[in-house]
Amino acid sequence: MKERKRYNKAPITQALIDIQVKGQHLIDLASLASLAPELKADYLGILPVFIGNTTISMAPGDTPRFEAKQIGYSMTGTAGHKHIIQARIDGLTVSRIEPYETWEHLRDEFMRIWCWYEAIVRPSSILRLAVRYSNRLDLPLPFGDFKEYLRTTPEIGGGLPSSLSGFIMQLQIPLPDLPGMIVFNEAMVPPAKQNIISVVLDIDVFQGNNININFRDQLEVLHEKENDFFEGCITDKTRELIQ
Repeated sequence: MKERKRYNKAPITQALIDIQVKGQHLIDLASLASLAPELKADYLGILPVFIGNTTISMAPGDTPRFEAKQIGYSMTGTAGHKHIIQARIDGLTVSRIEPYETWEHLRDEFMRIWCWYEAIVRPSSILRLAVRYSNRLDLPLPFGDFKEYLRTTPEIGGGLPSSLSGFIMQLQIPLPDLPGMIVFNEAMVPPAKQNIISVVLDIDVFQGNNININFRDQLEVLHEKENDFFEGCITDKTRELIQ
Protein backbone atom coordinates (compact mmCIF):
# COMPACT_ATOMS: atom_id res chain seq x y z
CA MET A 1 0.00 0.00 0.00
CA LYS A 2 1.39 3.39 -1.01
CA GLU A 3 2.43 5.93 1.60
CA ARG A 4 -0.14 8.69 2.10
CA LYS A 5 0.63 12.37 2.42
CA ARG A 6 0.20 13.79 5.91
CA TYR A 7 -0.89 17.41 6.37
CA ASN A 8 -0.39 19.39 9.56
CA LYS A 9 -3.38 21.58 8.63
CA ALA A 10 -5.61 18.89 7.15
CA PRO A 11 -8.83 20.58 5.95
CA ILE A 12 -11.06 17.68 7.06
CA THR A 13 -14.22 18.83 8.86
CA GLN A 14 -15.80 15.37 9.10
CA ALA A 15 -14.82 11.82 8.16
CA LEU A 16 -16.99 8.73 8.43
CA ILE A 17 -17.25 5.03 7.74
CA ASP A 18 -20.68 3.65 6.92
CA ILE A 19 -21.85 0.08 6.49
CA GLN A 20 -25.30 -1.17 5.47
CA VAL A 21 -26.25 -4.72 6.35
CA LYS A 22 -28.93 -7.35 6.04
CA GLY A 23 -29.67 -8.91 9.42
CA GLN A 24 -30.46 -12.54 10.12
CA HIS A 25 -33.30 -11.87 12.54
CA LEU A 26 -35.63 -9.19 13.86
CA ILE A 27 -33.62 -6.76 15.97
CA ASP A 28 -34.85 -5.38 19.28
CA LEU A 29 -34.24 -1.63 19.14
CA ALA A 30 -33.48 -1.61 22.85
CA SER A 31 -30.41 -3.72 22.21
CA LEU A 32 -28.97 -0.90 20.08
CA ALA A 33 -29.41 1.58 22.92
CA SER A 34 -27.09 -0.22 25.33
CA LEU A 35 -23.41 -0.02 24.46
CA ALA A 36 -20.93 -2.63 25.58
CA PRO A 37 -19.27 -1.76 28.92
CA GLU A 38 -15.93 -1.00 27.24
CA LEU A 39 -17.63 1.65 25.05
CA LYS A 40 -19.89 3.39 27.56
CA ALA A 41 -17.19 5.58 29.06
CA ASP A 42 -16.57 7.25 25.68
CA TYR A 43 -20.21 7.88 24.64
CA LEU A 44 -22.72 9.69 26.80
CA GLY A 45 -25.58 11.31 24.86
CA ILE A 46 -28.16 9.15 23.09
CA LEU A 47 -30.98 10.15 20.74
CA PRO A 48 -33.42 8.08 18.67
CA VAL A 49 -32.95 7.92 14.89
CA PHE A 50 -36.07 7.93 12.68
CA ILE A 51 -36.84 7.38 9.04
CA GLY A 52 -39.78 9.31 7.60
CA ASN A 53 -42.24 8.73 4.81
CA THR A 54 -44.65 11.30 3.34
CA THR A 55 -47.82 10.23 1.51
CA ILE A 56 -49.44 12.77 -0.81
CA SER A 57 -52.95 12.18 -2.12
CA MET A 58 -54.35 14.01 -5.15
CA ALA A 59 -57.92 13.72 -3.87
CA PRO A 60 -59.60 17.07 -3.08
CA GLY A 61 -59.42 17.97 0.59
CA ASP A 62 -56.75 15.39 1.48
CA THR A 63 -53.63 16.60 3.27
CA PRO A 64 -50.16 15.04 3.14
CA ARG A 65 -49.50 12.39 5.80
CA PHE A 66 -46.11 11.98 7.42
CA GLU A 67 -45.12 8.77 9.17
CA ALA A 68 -41.93 8.28 11.16
CA LYS A 69 -40.42 4.98 12.21
CA GLN A 70 -37.57 4.59 14.63
CA ILE A 71 -34.66 2.61 13.18
CA GLY A 72 -31.91 3.07 15.74
CA TYR A 73 -29.98 5.43 18.00
CA SER A 74 -27.33 8.11 17.72
CA MET A 75 -24.67 8.42 20.42
CA THR A 76 -22.32 11.37 20.88
CA GLY A 77 -18.80 11.04 22.20
CA THR A 78 -17.54 12.79 25.30
CA ALA A 79 -15.68 16.10 25.08
CA GLY A 80 -12.39 14.29 24.63
CA HIS A 81 -13.75 11.68 22.25
CA LYS A 82 -14.85 13.39 19.03
CA HIS A 83 -16.81 10.53 17.47
CA ILE A 84 -20.51 10.05 16.78
CA ILE A 85 -22.17 6.63 16.43
CA GLN A 86 -25.36 5.95 14.53
CA ALA A 87 -26.42 2.36 15.18
CA ARG A 88 -29.42 1.33 13.05
CA ILE A 89 -31.25 -1.90 12.37
CA ASP A 90 -29.87 -1.76 8.82
CA GLY A 91 -26.38 -0.42 9.40
CA LEU A 92 -23.74 1.42 11.38
CA THR A 93 -22.08 4.81 10.86
CA VAL A 94 -19.12 6.09 12.85
CA SER A 95 -17.99 9.65 12.17
CA ARG A 96 -15.15 11.78 13.42
CA ILE A 97 -15.65 15.54 13.74
CA GLU A 98 -13.02 18.25 14.08
CA PRO A 99 -10.27 18.06 15.05
CA TYR A 100 -9.51 15.11 12.78
CA GLU A 101 -6.67 12.83 13.84
CA THR A 102 -5.74 10.01 11.46
CA TRP A 103 -7.38 7.40 9.26
CA GLU A 104 -6.00 4.69 11.52
CA HIS A 105 -7.72 6.22 14.54
CA LEU A 106 -11.08 6.43 12.76
CA ARG A 107 -10.77 2.93 11.31
CA ASP A 108 -9.83 1.37 14.65
CA GLU A 109 -12.71 3.11 16.43
CA PHE A 110 -15.12 1.88 13.77
CA MET A 111 -13.86 -1.70 14.11
CA ARG A 112 -14.12 -1.49 17.91
CA ILE A 113 -17.79 -0.47 17.64
CA TRP A 114 -18.45 -2.91 14.81
CA CYS A 115 -17.54 -5.84 17.11
CA TRP A 116 -20.34 -4.77 19.47
CA TYR A 117 -22.81 -4.07 16.64
CA GLU A 118 -22.10 -7.30 14.75
CA ALA A 119 -22.76 -9.41 17.87
CA ILE A 120 -26.23 -7.83 18.17
CA VAL A 121 -27.33 -7.72 14.52
CA ARG A 122 -25.53 -10.86 13.28
CA PRO A 123 -25.62 -9.70 9.62
CA SER A 124 -26.10 -12.31 6.93
CA SER A 125 -24.58 -10.01 4.30
CA ILE A 126 -23.15 -6.55 3.78
CA LEU A 127 -24.97 -4.45 1.20
CA ARG A 128 -22.82 -1.32 1.10
CA LEU A 129 -19.49 -0.16 2.53
CA ALA A 130 -18.46 3.50 2.32
CA VAL A 131 -15.75 5.96 3.32
CA ARG A 132 -16.64 9.64 3.17
CA TYR A 133 -14.57 12.76 3.83
CA SER A 134 -15.71 16.39 3.87
CA ASN A 135 -12.94 18.98 3.41
CA ARG A 136 -13.14 22.76 3.69
CA LEU A 137 -10.48 24.74 1.86
CA ASP A 138 -10.06 28.41 2.77
CA LEU A 139 -8.42 30.00 -0.28
CA PRO A 140 -6.79 33.40 0.32
CA LEU A 141 -7.80 36.33 -1.87
CA PRO A 142 -6.90 37.66 -4.30
CA PHE A 143 -6.48 34.99 -6.97
CA GLY A 144 -7.44 34.99 -10.62
CA ASP A 145 -8.72 31.45 -11.19
CA PHE A 146 -9.88 28.53 -9.04
CA LYS A 147 -7.50 26.38 -11.07
CA GLU A 148 -4.64 27.90 -9.10
CA TYR A 149 -5.85 25.75 -6.17
CA LEU A 150 -8.24 23.16 -7.63
CA ARG A 151 -7.76 20.79 -10.55
CA THR A 152 -11.46 19.83 -10.58
CA THR A 153 -13.70 22.89 -11.02
CA PRO A 154 -16.73 24.02 -13.06
CA GLU A 155 -15.83 24.96 -16.63
CA ILE A 156 -17.52 28.04 -18.12
CA GLY A 157 -17.91 28.14 -21.88
CA GLY A 158 -15.96 30.63 -23.97
CA GLY A 159 -17.62 34.00 -24.57
CA LEU A 160 -19.62 33.79 -21.32
CA PRO A 161 -19.07 35.84 -18.15
CA SER A 162 -16.27 34.10 -16.26
CA SER A 163 -16.64 35.43 -12.69
CA LEU A 164 -18.32 33.25 -10.04
CA SER A 165 -20.09 34.27 -6.84
CA GLY A 166 -21.06 30.68 -6.04
CA PHE A 167 -21.31 27.19 -7.47
CA ILE A 168 -22.41 23.62 -6.66
CA MET A 169 -21.09 20.70 -8.68
CA GLN A 170 -21.58 16.92 -8.38
CA LEU A 171 -19.66 14.16 -10.18
CA GLN A 172 -20.62 10.47 -10.07
CA ILE A 173 -17.69 8.33 -11.15
CA PRO A 174 -18.09 4.54 -11.48
CA LEU A 175 -15.40 2.27 -10.06
CA PRO A 176 -16.01 -0.99 -11.95
CA ASP A 177 -13.08 -2.77 -10.31
CA LEU A 178 -14.79 -2.76 -6.88
CA PRO A 179 -17.65 -2.48 -8.11
CA GLY A 180 -18.55 0.88 -6.61
CA MET A 181 -18.63 4.61 -7.17
CA ILE A 182 -17.19 7.96 -6.13
CA VAL A 183 -19.76 10.68 -5.51
CA PHE A 184 -17.96 14.02 -5.43
CA ASN A 185 -19.63 17.26 -4.37
CA GLU A 186 -17.84 20.59 -4.63
CA ALA A 187 -19.36 23.91 -3.60
CA MET A 188 -18.57 27.42 -2.48
CA VAL A 189 -19.79 28.05 1.07
CA PRO A 190 -19.90 31.20 3.24
CA PRO A 191 -16.30 32.13 4.12
CA ALA A 192 -14.98 31.48 7.60
CA LYS A 193 -13.42 34.95 7.71
CA GLN A 194 -12.71 37.97 5.53
CA ASN A 195 -10.43 37.90 2.49
CA ILE A 196 -10.88 34.21 1.73
CA ILE A 197 -13.12 32.04 -0.42
CA SER A 198 -14.22 28.79 1.19
CA VAL A 199 -14.82 25.68 -0.91
CA VAL A 200 -16.07 22.30 0.33
CA LEU A 201 -14.83 19.09 -1.28
CA ASP A 202 -17.03 16.17 -0.21
CA ILE A 203 -15.82 12.74 -1.36
CA ASP A 204 -17.99 9.64 -0.83
CA VAL A 205 -16.43 6.35 -2.02
CA PHE A 206 -18.52 3.21 -1.71
CA GLN A 207 -18.68 -0.42 -2.75
CA GLY A 208 -22.09 -1.98 -3.33
CA ASN A 209 -21.39 -5.62 -4.21
CA ASN A 210 -19.04 -8.50 -3.36
CA ILE A 211 -18.32 -7.23 0.16
CA ASN A 212 -16.77 -9.76 2.49
CA ILE A 213 -18.01 -10.11 6.06
CA ASN A 214 -14.35 -9.69 6.98
CA PHE A 215 -14.18 -6.40 5.10
CA ARG A 216 -11.15 -4.68 6.63
CA ASP A 217 -8.98 -4.99 3.49
CA GLN A 218 -11.82 -3.62 1.35
CA LEU A 219 -12.15 -0.69 3.75
CA GLU A 220 -8.49 0.14 3.21
CA VAL A 221 -9.01 0.10 -0.58
CA LEU A 222 -11.92 2.55 -0.28
CA HIS A 223 -9.88 4.92 1.83
CA GLU A 224 -6.95 4.75 -0.57
CA LYS A 225 -9.23 5.63 -3.49
CA GLU A 226 -10.71 8.53 -1.52
CA ASN A 227 -7.25 9.81 -0.68
CA ASP A 228 -6.06 9.49 -4.29
CA PHE A 229 -9.13 11.38 -5.51
CA PHE A 230 -8.54 14.23 -3.05
CA GLU A 231 -4.91 14.51 -4.12
CA GLY A 232 -6.02 14.54 -7.76
CA CYS A 233 -8.39 17.46 -7.09
CA ILE A 234 -5.87 19.87 -5.56
CA THR A 235 -2.73 21.65 -6.76
CA ASP A 236 0.66 22.11 -5.14
CA LYS A 237 -0.44 25.63 -4.17
CA THR A 238 -3.22 24.08 -2.06
CA ARG A 239 -0.77 21.62 -0.54
CA GLU A 240 1.35 24.54 0.58
CA LEU A 241 -1.69 25.95 2.43
CA ILE A 242 -2.33 22.78 4.40
CA GLN A 243 1.22 21.59 5.06
